Amino acid sequence: MVASSMKNKYLHTLVALALLGILGGAMIYIDKRRAREVAKIESTPSEKVLVLESNQIQAVTFKPLNGEVISCQRTGDAWSIVVPQKLAADATAISGVLSSLTTSSIDQVITPQAQQLRDFGLDPPTTVIEVSVSGKPDKTTLLLGDDTPTGGATYAQVVGNPRVFTVSTYVKSSLTKTLFELRDRHAVTLDVDQLQRIRAESKDKGFTLAKNTQGAWELVLPPPVRADRFTVDDIVNRLRTLMVLSVAAEDKKQPGDYGLGTPTVRIELQAPAGSQTLVLGKKDKEGSRYFATNSALEPVFTLPSDIATLFQKDAGDLRAKDLFSFSLFDVNRLEVDTPTGHRVFERQNNKWKQTAPSSKDEPTEKVESLLNRLRDLRATAFPQGENLAALGLAKPAYRFKAQFGDKNETETVEAAKAGEHIYARRSTDPVACEVTKTSLDDVVKALEEL
Repeated sequence: MVASSMKNKYLHTLVALALLGILGGAMIYIDKRRAREVAKIESTPSEKVLVLESNQIQAVTFKPLNGEVISCQRTGDAWSIVVPQKLAADATAISGVLSSLTTSSIDQVITPQAQQLRDFGLDPPTTVIEVSVSGKPDKTTLLLGDDTPTGGATYAQVVGNPRVFTVSTYVKSSLTKTLFELRDRHAVTLDVDQLQRIRAESKDKGFTLAKNTQGAWELVLPPPVRADRFTVDDIVNRLRTLMVLSVAAEDKKQPGDYGLGTPTVRIELQAPAGSQTLVLGKKDKEGSRYFATNSALEPVFTLPSDIATLFQKDAGDLRAKDLFSFSLFDVNRLEVDTPTGHRVFERQNNKWKQTAPSSKDEPTEKVESLLNRLRDLRATAFPQGENLAALGLAKPAYRFKAQFGDKNETETVEAAKAGEHIYARRSTDPVACEVTKTSLDDVVKALEEL
């Protein structure tokens, strides 16, 4: 009896072990199959949502479920908005749309044929994007629906194909555009690099900048004087990147309290292609933006408040104050005239020598010290008038001529004492400036150490 019971238990154990073995083998088989399927999926190239090339796309129309219809159209290489109104389109925004339409891939096919499109937010769709192309078929329509429950993806469908698939939410955001996002938002539509004249007027300040025949910016006083290159570069770069922050009214003829009748700043721009005038009115309620118009554009828009500060400058703020502009290591020759005589220094084989009135080697660090002191000569004030004799510059006591660069460019600065003041000017400047007595004394001291 006991032996029979033990025999049954042994059989049960063998059966259990056999079942576990079968189950384990099945699990291993399933895991291997899953691994093969995953590898197959990972090795399969991603399928594009739309098989298109950017140069095929001739028009794109956006139809949001809740919002206005916007249609953009290509003419040659340029894009414009034609609905709801005719506007220039922003090239960067359009480029982003075309990139999304032609490069976006399907993340996952949810179903080959959905029974209820409303389950995916596709009946009606949240956004319809109609794409007109040069080819067959001549129109493709993409439907975007709800985001997936877990986020990170959006349900989508191409009209004419019953399957529902997902795309990344980035694709949805890149194709869900407002009119403001698609329109050209440059506040200045002239080619800023071609500007020839910039004039700014505010309540008690103003200046005029003009390019000379060499293409360098000058400050028109008169007479024309050198403008500070870095300050002018800031102004030009700001105009190049100046963007509209919002549209207050689509037509500047519409009545509105924008303060444009008594402008904060008026900016006139001239280029070979034409001219434009920016007018900044008053600030908005938040005080962070100015209402503004451009004579070449229709709307009243807003601009950041710092644009007013940039143009509310006196002429003196834009004058070049450095008398020398050479780089220390580019100088290869220096001529000096002082009340004690004439001296010439030359760089030969990377070593400095005095070549007049006598020939001798000079310590490099001491010549560089002199050059640094010359570079430190800066205008502190600008006397009125062009009477150089009254400033001692008809026959200046000091004259410094630096030769530099591969093209052996030269800059010459003259300086003189007149009473308690020190005046100086570049030989090409029609007017003089005042420099500190200390800065000239430093130059003389560095020269005496040679």
